[in-house]
Amino acid sequence: MKNSFVPEILDLLPDGVMVLDGEGRVLYANQALSSILKVPLPRIIGARCYELLHRSKTRPPFCMHMRVNIEGHPCMDEFYEDHLGCWLWAYAAPVKDEEGNLLGIFHIFRDITAEKKHLLGNHLFVKIVETLPGFFYLSDHDYRILAANRRFKEWVEEEPIGKRCYEVIYRQKEPCSWCRQEEVFREGKTIQWEAINPRDGRWYLAINTPFDSPTGERLKISLIFDIHERKLLEEKLRRLFEDNPAGLVVTDLEGRILMANRALKRLLQVPEEADLRGQEVQQFYREPRERENFLKILLEKGEISGYEIHLRDRSGGERTFLVSSRVFRQGPRLEIWSSLQDITPLKRMELALAESEARFRTLAENAPLAVILMDENGRITYFNPAAEKIFGYQEREVLGKDLHLTLAPSEYHEAYLQSFARVKRTGKSRLVGKRLEFKARRRDGSLFPVEVYFSIIQVGKKRFYLGIVQDISERKLLEEERVQLEKHRALELLAGGVAHDFNNLLTSLLGNLELLSRTVEDPRVLEVLSRCEKVAQRAKNLARDLLTFSRGDIPQPKEVIIKDFLKELVSFLVHGSSVRVHLEIPEGIPPLRMDSSHFAQMIQNLVLNALEAMPQGGDIFIQAEYQDGEVVLVIRDTGPGIPREVQSRIFEPGFTTKPAGTGLGLAVVKSVVERYGGKIEVFSFPGKGTTFRIRLPAAEKPGEKEIPSPETPIEPQKFSGRVLVMDDEEPIRLLLAEALGYLGVEVETAENGPEALAKYEKALSEGRPFDLLLLDLTVPGGKGARWVAERLKDRQPRPRLILSTGYSLEGSEAIEPFDGLLRKPYTLEELTELLRRHLRS
Repeated sequence: MKNSFVPEILDLLPDGVMVLDGEGRVLYANQALSSILKVPLPRIIGARCYELLHRSKTRPPFCMHMRVNIEGHPCMDEFYEDHLGCWLWAYAAPVKDEEGNLLGIFHIFRDITAEKKHLLGNHLFVKIVETLPGFFYLSDHDYRILAANRRFKEWVEEEPIGKRCYEVIYRQKEPCSWCRQEEVFREGKTIQWEAINPRDGRWYLAINTPFDSPTGERLKISLIFDIHERKLLEEKLRRLFEDNPAGLVVTDLEGRILMANRALKRLLQVPEEADLRGQEVQQFYREPRERENFLKILLEKGEISGYEIHLRDRSGGERTFLVSSRVFRQGPRLEIWSSLQDITPLKRMELALAESEARFRTLAENAPLAVILMDENGRITYFNPAAEKIFGYQEREVLGKDLHLTLAPSEYHEAYLQSFARVKRTGKSRLVGKRLEFKARRRDGSLFPVEVYFSIIQVGKKRFYLGIVQDISERKLLEEERVQLEKHRALELLAGGVAHDFNNLLTSLLGNLELLSRTVEDPRVLEVLSRCEKVAQRAKNLARDLLTFSRGDIPQPKEVIIKDFLKELVSFLVHGSSVRVHLEIPEGIPPLRMDSSHFAQMIQNLVLNALEAMPQGGDIFIQAEYQDGEVVLVIRDTGPGIPREVQSRIFEPGFTTKPAGTGLGLAVVKSVVERYGGKIEVFSFPGKGTTFRIRLPAAEKPGEKEIPSPETPIEPQKFSGRVLVMDDEEPIRLLLAEALGYLGVEVETAENGPEALAKYEKALSEGRPFDLLLLDLTVPGGKGARWVAERLKDRQPRPRLILSTGYSLEGSEAIEPFDGLLRKPYTLEELTELLRRHLRS
């Protein structure tokens, strides 16, 4: 066997070479193979290849030696060896005699680790842009469109890149006369407006905001959302409010009118063009005490239905109303929404019926509500025009019929008949004078909600039963819309409040964990503290998500540390599955400059695809390396692979092989990668899994940014100076006193604004002024950071003021007049950086 090769030549090759016999024992190996395997040559000769290469007592499933034996022809493969810490490319070929008998196997190995480590890029920005429910484009100062999402291109029905926005949107040759682009570019403002597009006659919401590119050029991001349906709904609700036949009014607790519809103005004889907003509702009450009693009952119950009040109209006439009111919270204030039914005619009608049935009919015919009169047996004797309109029956169709069997749902017939029998027997009803609300039945069989005012009328020896009915379908819809809006608003407020309180707790928790880790040396204790800090960091991310929900933030690009990010994300994605993840990210990989949510979405799509391909379990390998200014990321699974006939189409939008798939996952991955200036490749063989290789520009070269090792924490810098800390949370005051003291400064604490101001004045009078004031934004009573800053704004010299908060603030003006912002929860490193900027070291 040796005589068929030239060992002197093979020893000079840079690739590892070995020759195996039929049992897999090494007959020959060169020096390069010894270097790759990190095993001396004498120990290699005679050993079995899989013991040397894979550190295994048995052959692995993918053994190339066996493949060559079975298939009888050369083969190639790539695999990662954990004990060697590298990727290997392997080639194996059979060595046969002249008669075709297998003599041995010829192997070549090459270390390809450097080729396997660079992937991520442009993916997530495009993902969000392409999945926006509206239209997006990016333009320069000359109105020229530089980029646009698919929705925008479909909307304008042409390729917009390179053209001016007013040309493709409005088909104009000149910029729009009302365009405020200069404010965006010159002043950096974000501007939004609502307008009708003359092209299609639809309402749109346009948002323009500046974007400073990495080259320093200011560009404009434009977002356009179709709000036509919302505007139509708003108009319907406005019309429903204005055209409602019942008087509708909205007031605050003090009685100031916020809204009033035309029906109410007519009821109170106020000119339709008059504006009642801001006027006092008390001016219309007959007695001031009546308003006080109404308000007391309403605040106790939260809502009132069928409450009778007496008002004076503008001419001085007295009118009686049935009011149904409900209290709603509108932000920090309470609002009272009321529906008023003028029952003055009905009241007069009740009196007139005792004298004349004809007079009753005259009034009832003009009543805006359904008026139904029954005899003592419950048969209908009168059905006014409003009742005909509401129930769909003509009066002649219902006269003499039982009211309950005709107008009530069948499931309530028995209960109604029993109740009517009691009224007939006793002549009394607990329902008299009260407002009833239930479902009624129209002529066509449909059910709808009504309000009924029930009365018993005694005319001589005869007894009649009067029902005044109002269709409240529209009001129910309004109430439902209002409730839904209040629930959503309450949820947003709850999310913001919970996140703020959560951040306060996390500030103390993270800070104390970090301080404790600086004071102990026991490795086991440090390991436990490290685990606690990681869990707390995940809670910190959750709090930020809650804040984002409560204010609707737009994510921004930042440096993404690949190893830390992937470890948390992938662990979460595969939790509960039977798939094993092999995360092989070496130290020193530079970060990526991209939106972290984009990065997460790209990884999530690839990992979830791999999980779906391996429902019975398998392995996912994730590796990264730095190469020529790029990060190469490789994600490989051991699933069934992608059929060859569809591999060329997997990145096409809408293409999917899954019954419930959307066909967007891999298309989004590719578009995001390319958006960040990267490239993506796929390698898949049926039965051998799938590999995605992504190349993305790195944020910086290795070595330009020092990444301290977790095992060797950096000693904190020491400072001198005096700091006053104000926070209403005692754990945070204790933490900051200890942490700042640890950093060398002298610390005093205060619970609220007045206490902080008093300590500041005292220190100043003693000649020991504070160099820095760290102030909490919100404290009970409202005397927090801004209260203190307002009282120190004219002091010369003014101490440096740092705002501390768990809320999210927008824009630089949000932290004025403070010299800096420290967002809760913060770490010891962030405190150190704050002191480095504002104190002497």
